Amino acid sequence: MNIYTQVCGLIIIAILLLFYNRQPTMGMGSERKFKNTLYVILVCVLLDILSCYFIVNSSRYSTQAVIAVCKMYLVSLECVAVSALGYTVADTFEILGTKHEKILGLCYQGFFLIGVVITCLLHIEYYYDGHVLYTYGPATKATYLFVTIYILSLIASTALLKEYLKPKKISALFIWMGIWVLAAVIQYLKPNLLIVSFASCIGALIMYFELENPQGFISRKTGHFSSAVIKEYLEYLYLTKQHFSLMMISFKTNADSAEENKLLRKTIEMLSEFLFTVDNVKVFDTAEGYFLLTFPDTDFIESTKFKISTFINSVESNSNLSDAVTLLNPYYTIVPDGNIADSPDEMMLLLANFIPSEHNLLVGNETVVNEEIMETVRRQRSIERLVIDAMERHRIEVHYQPIYNIATKTFTSAEALVRIQMDDGSYLQPSEFIPIVELTGRIVPLSDEIYKKTLSFIKSYHIERIGVEHIELNLSVKQGESPVFTSKFLQLLTNYQIDPSLINLEITETSSLRSKENLYNNMRKLEDHGLSFSLDDFGSGSSNLNYIVDMPVNTVKLAKLLSEEYFENTKAQVIVKAVIEMAHSMGIKIIAQGIETAEEFETMKELGADYIQGFYFSKPLPEREFLKFMQNNNL
Repeated sequence: MNIYTQVCGLIIIAILLLFYNRQPTMGMGSERKFKNTLYVILVCVLLDILSCYFIVNSSRYSTQAVIAVCKMYLVSLECVAVSALGYTVADTFEILGTKHEKILGLCYQGFFLIGVVITCLLHIEYYYDGHVLYTYGPATKATYLFVTIYILSLIASTALLKEYLKPKKISALFIWMGIWVLAAVIQYLKPNLLIVSFASCIGALIMYFELENPQGFISRKTGHFSSAVIKEYLEYLYLTKQHFSLMMISFKTNADSAEENKLLRKTIEMLSEFLFTVDNVKVFDTAEGYFLLTFPDTDFIESTKFKISTFINSVESNSNLSDAVTLLNPYYTIVPDGNIADSPDEMMLLLANFIPSEHNLLVGNETVVNEEIMETVRRQRSIERLVIDAMERHRIEVHYQPIYNIATKTFTSAEALVRIQMDDGSYLQPSEFIPIVELTGRIVPLSDEIYKKTLSFIKSYHIERIGVEHIELNLSVKQGESPVFTSKFLQLLTNYQIDPSLINLEITETSSLRSKENLYNNMRKLEDHGLSFSLDDFGSGSSNLNYIVDMPVNTVKLAKLLSEEYFENTKAQVIVKAVIEMAHSMGIKIIAQGIETAEEFETMKELGADYIQGFYFSKPLPEREFLKFMQNNNL
């Protein structure tokens, strides 16, 4: 029975080593230590089997040979315990520095050598009656003692260094040690049950599947490291103070049709395969069609770029693939020194900022990150923290800018605009923080906060009684294309008992739109419930007449920049006149934004604008000031 248990353990460890050696690893300290531990366990199981063989066949070998093999097995058990301890603190020692590592390492090495010497010097006996076999005596007891000390050290290290260890690693280690301790107690009480080495194999199996399975780090789509472990690897590089360089590869393409996108995916797959042939690099698949490459030295960046260019040129010569390759124009974001960022979070923010959204506006095919760019990223991160702090401390305010209706000569609507008040009483400008919260994804909770405050304002003051027909709320594309947005927003209207016709949602033209179908479906559903839509800032950014044609908008807001250009540029005059005429022919109203003087007001009125918004009438006002303004001007 015992020999079968050991053979099962041997098979388990052999399979683990086979799979572990076949998969790429990120080269972290814990990975190397885990692999070493697997080999030590393998030797331990082999020695366990060998000791059983020698005891069973003791009549064929000298007593000294049998005892020597049995003691080698006991020493291997201590080696397993020490290896497990080393695996536990591997990354932590690298984080704390060489000095600590050397001192603690030397202490444990010395203690381990003492344990080995004592085990080898003490007496050991073995027993075999034809069915049951085991070892006993002072050497066996000493081994139990030393292994217990190592296990207690491991548990203590895990508890003391838990801030440096992942919670998942802590729980897996405790399970492993729990199984091993239980097996040791059972074997100590029942020496004929030789299950300690098998328990080591089961513990290693648990660690493999819970934490150290390299397959869990690999993208199934490309075979490169997945986006899920990018931050973990960056944390390792920063904590161990390693020098490294980065290069992110995105792609310049105008692919719109399904066929073009299919060809683009094919070329990306080809490049993905090619990257396996590049040496001295770790490749991460971002799951968004980009690749992040890390290098130990800047010199490898230029050579890798050259290899990629050579590869693309070679593929272009193949006429069967020329159509696909013309869509693949790599754009490189290069970070020569990874330590230009202070932390993994800062580096992740930096990389996110330099994924080009409008490749047509790019000059050349690369961006090299320098200190100036890094300072910009730090400024953005600082602003993001301010926004988060303002949300947590309920310091988000909504101001309302009145919109003048030329036909009725009253203010029939207003735009709700977010404001964040600083500690000194000043306001953080939306132009500073809106692009950043959109980039980081915090635009959704921020918008939810604005919606709740605005709906509460509408309900509390019954603004329709002072002539307000609707309030305009900005809708970010990230929210608008979400499949759950419609149900969430309609639920908000129900919660606050707001008539949907009192809400107009403004959508800004953007190149970051990923799912037009989702956005348009959501807009149509909300329109069916009585909400209206306007296209904001027409004439700035990625202007596209298709927005007016495809979206169910009943109002177009001329961008402030376009309104200003009208008074300085003859071409802008032609464009503004054409837009107003076109919109009216489609039954769409025009709002002229950014109007600040009487001359601008009269001109826009003569051109046929339906509404006027700007400082000529009022800046955005806090709730009570807005109510007072509307009462003075409408009633």
